[in-house]
Amino acid sequence: MSSPAPQDTAPEQPSAPEPGPAPESGPQRLWSVDEHLADILTAVRPLEPIELQLLDAQGCVLVEDVTVPVALPPFDNSSMDGYAVRTADVQGASEEFPAVLTVVGDVAAGSGELPTVGPGQAARIMTGAPLPPGAEAVVPVEWTDGGTGGGAAAGMVPA
Repeated sequence: MSSPAPQDTAPEQPSAPEPGPAPESGPQRLWSVDEHLADILTAVRPLEPIELQLLDAQGCVLVEDVTVPVALPPFDNSSMDGYAVRTADVQGASEEFPAVLTVVGDVAAGSGELPTVGPGQAARIMTGAPLPPGAEAVVPVEWTDGGTGGGAAAGMVPA
C-alpha cells in the first residue's frame, strides 16, 4: 500500500480577531493625561480663603504672597561659617591646586566696621554676619585648612 505524498502546506493557524474601532466611552477606554487632568479640574474647586491666627495656620497654604517694604536683613549675609572671598580668587581651586589667600580680618554677626576684601584676600566670617565689601561668596570652613596654614582641606566637597 502506498501513502499519499507529503504536501507543502503548513498547519492552519487560528486567525486573530479583526481590529474594530476603539470604544469612545466605558471601562475599556484609555484616557490621555490631558483628559484626566481636565476631568479632575472640572470636579474640584479652590477652597474659599479664611483668616487664621499665625499659630493656627501651621500646615495651611497662603492665598497671596506676603511682602515687606524692605529687605530683611538689609544686607547680604553669610549662611555659614567660612571665609568671605572674591570669586575670581577661588575660581578653579581644588584639593590639588588650592587657592592661598591672606586673611585680613574677622566678621561676626553684629560687627561694626568690616574689613575690605581685595584681590588675594579673604575674611573669616561667621553665620549671619554681613558680607564685607569686596567679597562675593563664602567658602565653607570645612573646605579649608581652617586658617592653620596646612594647605588644602582633606576634601573639597561639602560635608
